[in-house]
Amino acid sequence: MEAIVLHRWPWQEHGLLIDVFSAEAGRFRCIARSARSRKSQLRAVLQPFQLIDIDISGRGEVKTLKRADLQQSIPLTHLALYSGLYVNELLQRLLPSETELPELFAAYRHTLELLQRETFVEPVLRKFELILLEQLGHDFSFWEDAEYGEAIQPQHSYRFVPTLGFVREHGFVREHGMSEQQQQLILSGQEIRQLADFQQLDLALLQQLKKLMRLALQPYLGTKPLQSRALIAAVLEQQANPSKQEADK
Repeated sequence: MEAIVLHRWPWQEHGLLIDVFSAEAGRFRCIARSARSRKSQLRAVLQPFQLIDIDISGRGEVKTLKRADLQQSIPLTHLALYSGLYVNELLQRLLPSETELPELFAAYRHTLELLQRETFVEPVLRKFELILLEQLGHDFSFWEDAEYGEAIQPQHSYRFVPTLGFVREHGFVREHGMSEQQQQLILSGQEIRQLADFQQLDLALLQQLKKLMRLALQPYLGTKPLQSRALIAAVLEQQANPSKQEADK
């Protein structure tokens, strides 16, 4: 079956425990015995961001890897690398175990390929986040009010409510006892329509889209911070302030 390694850990003296995402079997873990030994070819094959063809055995929660051959390498560098780690961390945290999601696997592979060649990663990441929510049944509409099912109107203002979607700005907060964190994104209907297109967004709208997707993901990620987000923030700060980095050396 085709698969991509999401993460790997040392196992015993020479083995690897790997978190794998495949089109046929979803996300699962397996043991690759002797994969870290000097003579093993698996050391180079079982890397993240590589499409591999594998055979596994076992019926328990942790499978045994029988074979792995490299099909396609998708090398990522610099910001694209950290963005790929972010996508992998999302999948590790949110995917249920052994749930077949072939469309999501195809979208994940395509996202890695886009990260490899696109210089501007923000729209790529936001699009994948939305696809991930859709595939897990947590999507929301950019076109209809979540409270009444009415079409979103350009001239009206809407508040984004995690797990629900966009609602008209008229007393919804009082009626539903929303927390302060859930009250922090209000957009016009026109802005929502622009965000839905994911194309030709200016920097201000991209920031709004980033905030929107963070709010949408938060109920499912929980309170534990994503390590990859901190890495991306550090890289972006380094790019914005190269003189500060030199001064810190």
